[in-house]
Amino acid sequence: MFNAKSFFLFLILFTFIGCLQLSAQSIQNDSSTPIETQADLGFLDILGGDMQYHLNGQKIVHYKDFKNLIYPLHDPETSQLIRDAESTDLASWLILTTGVALSTDIALFYKPAVIFNSNVPDRIITGLVTVQIGLGIYFIVHNIAEGRKYNAVQHYNHLIRKQPEEGSIELNPKLYACSNGLVLSGQLSF
Repeated sequence: MFNAKSFFLFLILFTFIGCLQLSAQSIQNDSSTPIETQADLGFLDILGGDMQYHLNGQKIVHYKDFKNLIYPLHDPETSQLIRDAESTDLASWLILTTGVALSTDIALFYKPAVIFNSNVPDRIITGLVTVQIGLGIYFIVHNIAEGRKYNAVQHYNHLIRKQPEEGSIELNPKLYACSNGLVLSGQLSF
């Protein structure tokens, strides 16, 4: 059992380390360009995704880059929003990692609920149910972090433009023909 648990923990760590994106350069702003915000519609435009942020053609991914842009403005509300977003995002990843490790531990070491009257399928089902609970909590907390990051970016943009706060949504649908027929796609900008 210990070897199986070590294997699963190694697999989980390898998966999360492989997902980390490294940034070689820091994002710089001339203090007059707002951050472009676009919705990433996710897998097949149905599962939903996070927001994408761009500044001068460069994609902003890391909180370090957001902080480097926001902190020089010396606005306490915007700075607090990006700090809260970062801490909430960290909490969501801790919840995800803990949930996966806990579900692996439960599947390997605890007596599963009897569903199929077979040890291996019952353990797999018990682990999957546990990981689904952890994923649900992760997505809730992660969406809270993304909302705070979006609010911080909107505050930043209003401070850069020196305009009163207002909201707008722009939808640019595109219809084009391909070998499979007509395809409808679009881009949603905030």
